[in-house]
Amino acid sequence: MNIEGSGLSINQPKLCSNAKWNSDAITFADQNTIGTQPNSISIDINNTIYVSEGNLNRVQVWLNGSGTPIRNISNGLNTSRAVFPSINGDIYVDNGMYNGQVDKWTLNALFGTRVMNISGVCYGLFIDINNYLYCSINATNNVIKQSLDNGMLTVAAGTGTEGSNANQLNQPRGVFVDINLNMYIADSGNARIQLFKPGQSNATTVAGTGAPGTFTLIKPIAIILDSDGYLFIADSGNNCIIRSGRSGFYCLFGCTNQSGSASNQLHNPQSLSFDSYGNLYVADSGNQRIQKFLLATNSCDISYNQPKFCSNATWNPNAITVANSTIVGVYPQGLFVNNNNTVYVSATSFNNILVLSEGSPSPQTYISYDLSGPTALFVTVNGTVYVYNGGNNGSIDKWANNGAAGSVPAMFVNSTCNSVFVDIEDNIYCSMVYAHTVIKKLSNNSVYTTTTIAGNGTFGSGPYMLNTPRGIFVDINFNLYIADCGNNRVQLLQLGYTNMTTVVGNGSNETITFSCPSSVVLDADGYLFILDSNNQRITGSNANGYRCIVGCTNGNGSASNQLSQLWSLSFDSHGNIYVGDAGNSRVQKFLFVSNSCDEVIVYNDTLTSTTNLNITTTTSYLNGGQSTSSIFLPTCSTPLSIGSNCNTSASICDIRQPCQNNSTCLNDNTTIRGYKCNCLPGFNGTECQYDYRICQLRTCSYNGI
Repeated sequence: MNIEGSGLSINQPKLCSNAKWNSDAITFADQNTIGTQPNSISIDINNTIYVSEGNLNRVQVWLNGSGTPIRNISNGLNTSRAVFPSINGDIYVDNGMYNGQVDKWTLNALFGTRVMNISGVCYGLFIDINNYLYCSINATNNVIKQSLDNGMLTVAAGTGTEGSNANQLNQPRGVFVDINLNMYIADSGNARIQLFKPGQSNATTVAGTGAPGTFTLIKPIAIILDSDGYLFIADSGNNCIIRSGRSGFYCLFGCTNQSGSASNQLHNPQSLSFDSYGNLYVADSGNQRIQKFLLATNSCDISYNQPKFCSNATWNPNAITVANSTIVGVYPQGLFVNNNNTVYVSATSFNNILVLSEGSPSPQTYISYDLSGPTALFVTVNGTVYVYNGGNNGSIDKWANNGAAGSVPAMFVNSTCNSVFVDIEDNIYCSMVYAHTVIKKLSNNSVYTTTTIAGNGTFGSGPYMLNTPRGIFVDINFNLYIADCGNNRVQLLQLGYTNMTTVVGNGSNETITFSCPSSVVLDADGYLFILDSNNQRITGSNANGYRCIVGCTNGNGSASNQLSQLWSLSFDSHGNIYVGDAGNSRVQKFLFVSNSCDEVIVYNDTLTSTTNLNITTTTSYLNGGQSTSSIFLPTCSTPLSIGSNCNTSASICDIRQPCQNNSTCLNDNTTIRGYKCNCLPGFNGTECQYDYRICQLRTCSYNGI
């Protein structure tokens, strides 16, 4: 998580797509400190916290890291509803209910100064990068703004008449103006979030009523944005906090649709603000407290392994058996290896899930409560285990904390799930092998509410059809890969599209053929690894195309170099491949050959008669994979130069040019790669290969602009 300077006085953290917060909040301040009406909270870029306390007619201020307020702003205030800090440290406070004004408090001032005359309460205050002060007035159904440089006051949004047209507002509350001067308004009476672009009097609805496919809002009160423009909304009617992401909107906190006072509940949330660490503070007014939701330290991790390999990576064709029929029973049908290299296996015939920690010869624990014939499974980064529990419930159930807390239904289905996947925004996917579809449940939807996203329910080979789909994989860009077993192909469904593209197999330009592909995973570079079930082999792609990896010549069998009725595939962090070898009732581990990416190259000195060439081979390692490059070094006066004329830089950044998407490469011998990449905003990854920008060259979904 990075913080990027925006020119605004408040924090807009740079968050990864799968950022998570601890659902159990810490109470930063309770009724004893802030009274019974905490109406507004703002946190500036120095992590100074400001809270307006309506019933106590004051604003309190906390310095970064302090649990005790260091300042009490109160003289002349009456029932303040909003507070906002400026970039220079001045504090702007609503004082409109009885005094009809907004006041400015300078550092250590004993009294505030009137800076704006208003005709009602300011329920939202904001200062943009051009030093305009915004005030949303609930009573007059508009937002006004005033230059803090010359005092000019204008109407920024709304007609002054209550309404739901594009140019109207109904009880506006929170307001946020980004660095491009796009203005977002929590239009609470219309249950929507409105976006007014600069110079426009008509708004676009980006969430709530009038924006299908987003989120059903009841009474949105506050709105803030992160540095990528994703929305965070306090909905007092739903008693929850909602955010937008690349795949849509979903609930973050208070997601039970019920108010409450537990640490994971809210009651009438009124305001929210980030600190510079990405933690989220909420004015939980109904519970008379300020809640702090901590950004999870592992929130940007993914739970599964995607190693980075060189193009000539190989695996030992003779596997190690890590679990046999004694502990997994007959025909185990689910396998997952998490980023700690813990192995989860659905022991279908034993009605349990065994958990093997790395290096352990026997199961660490079993998950068995209320399981009947468990098959497909997935484990999230926080240890929640999702399992298709079809024997009893016809549902995907979930066990928190590796099964320690018992199970609850996560998604009900009406046909067998052959594969389960949970994406980085906690949306759940199920490939329904007999219904010839893939369905999806959004994280904020009811367990009964699913959407068919691939296939039409009839087996076929058209671009919108599937035939007995099996394994599925969803990457961080929400691209869905499907092992379309009956059509002997792998299909790709991109976010926002309805038709699929054939990546490999029947109908593609690739020369390799399949017979019932049953599982598909991707490595760090997006290359596919596929279980070719009826051919009893594992195949993979690289820069040179597709090739067979193991099980290439030996056919069906039970020897260490043979496989039978392949079910699932998973990497560990070392690049080893685990396979659910269901026909042999075992789990096999194919070891990555650690020196398979080393190159030993011998060159004849007679390559040239005028220059003696030395050769340096560099090998870099990442996540169990290696990449090698050989560099010709003539005898130059300095080791920093190479080339026939010694006029070419020998730095790894100049030779390899590893950093992508216009990022900057810095030579750094303290890192294992010898360099590091400084990414542009919106990109991430060791080589800036991952694109997290909210706007890309793809079809916009969910009323995107």
